[in-house]
Amino acid sequence: MSVLRSNEHGWLLDACSLINGGFRRCYSFNKGYFRCCFKQRYFDVLKPHIVSGSRSACVMGAVPNTESHVAGDAKIELKTRKKRKRKRSELNQGELDAEVYHKKVRCLVLEGTRSLLETGHHCGYLTEDLPTVPAKQMPVHECQMAALCDLAKQLPNMENSDDPHVQSVTGHSDMDAHLDLFSCLTENPDDIAREVTLMGETYYLPPRSRFLLSDITRLQPLIRSKDKYDLIVLDPPWENKSVKRSSRYSFLPYSQLKQLPVPVLCAAGGVVVIWVTNRPRHLRFVKEELYPHWGVKLLAEWLWVKVTRKGELVFPLDSPHKKPYEVLLLGRVCANSYSTTGAEVREIPDQRLMISIPSALHSQKPALSAVLKPYIRPNAKCLEMFARSLQADWTSWGNEVLKFQHHSYFTTDSVECARDTFTETTDADQQVDTRVRDKSACL
Repeated sequence: MSVLRSNEHGWLLDACSLINGGFRRCYSFNKGYFRCCFKQRYFDVLKPHIVSGSRSACVMGAVPNTESHVAGDAKIELKTRKKRKRKRSELNQGELDAEVYHKKVRCLVLEGTRSLLETGHHCGYLTEDLPTVPAKQMPVHECQMAALCDLAKQLPNMENSDDPHVQSVTGHSDMDAHLDLFSCLTENPDDIAREVTLMGETYYLPPRSRFLLSDITRLQPLIRSKDKYDLIVLDPPWENKSVKRSSRYSFLPYSQLKQLPVPVLCAAGGVVVIWVTNRPRHLRFVKEELYPHWGVKLLAEWLWVKVTRKGELVFPLDSPHKKPYEVLLLGRVCANSYSTTGAEVREIPDQRLMISIPSALHSQKPALSAVLKPYIRPNAKCLEMFARSLQADWTSWGNEVLKFQHHSYFTTDSVECARDTFTETTDADQQVDTRVRDKSACL
């Protein structure tokens, strides 16, 4: 179960189960049926982090109570005692604004986290029984998709093309090699997950998932499809100091974020959710400029609180460098004329927490489908922008949209083991096999 517990404060989530829900039944053209799971070790965050200067290290010390937090800060000071500590008067305006925001949400984080973590210990998701030997560092697949998207800009723009707007994978490597991933929506239309080979790499696609691999300059296929989405989730690459220092990651200026065609893609009354870093400047931009520009009325502000397997905050709550939470801003398009009265959807509550063990992989956020389901229409169309993975029944767009679908992030059961689980072939499976055979005959 992906939502382990919920109460008036929010939800305790199992982020790994959220991923695995779409991969209980998988099919490979060459191997037949199998089952795959995202590697649990990526979510084995055993100890908190404390921050020294601008960089973090995995050490003991951060826990979600005030007394232990003081001890944690003392360790920070011992580590950095040779470095001159700035006086409070030397804080810049952004840092002062961040302090004000933190004081506003601190009690919410403390109270809500405490109650939800108690339920996590009771159900066994959070535990003190952890391995004493640290796990080996997991290899990370080097994703080259962003570079390929840059190269794809040299291709002719297909905006006025008569080609189909959506193409389907088959799982047959020779056939899928001809798919144009950069100018057309690509989907797995089947009710089971599929192993596919794209651009020479193996990926697992969830059932009924659709994606577009492109950067912000090539969004026309999404618009040409004329789909209107009841839920749009965005995780933009916000500018920050670490991004500026690194050549690995790019960021988008405010002007380009405003150009995203959210008003065109979102249905009337649709929900728009955006992940925002803890910088007050970004929060103000979304609230005062971006959402009004898109015609979105802000309705709620949630926090994602990150904890270890023991239930400790991953950073000291009052650390001046990094916080153990991130912000989500939720709103509706045309909210004034859209009514949530009736049985279809509930009003979005304000000031809620989502608590989970974070992934050790950069920018892998927990899926929001289970949490947001009560607040959108039944059988809603959902879109994730700046996505790095796919979800069943969602459309996903980004220049690294398949990053976390790479086979190296998953474990698989053997075909023999999977046959014990998948003893029957459904009508849908038979249709899949027939479709692939028919297309193969045309090669």
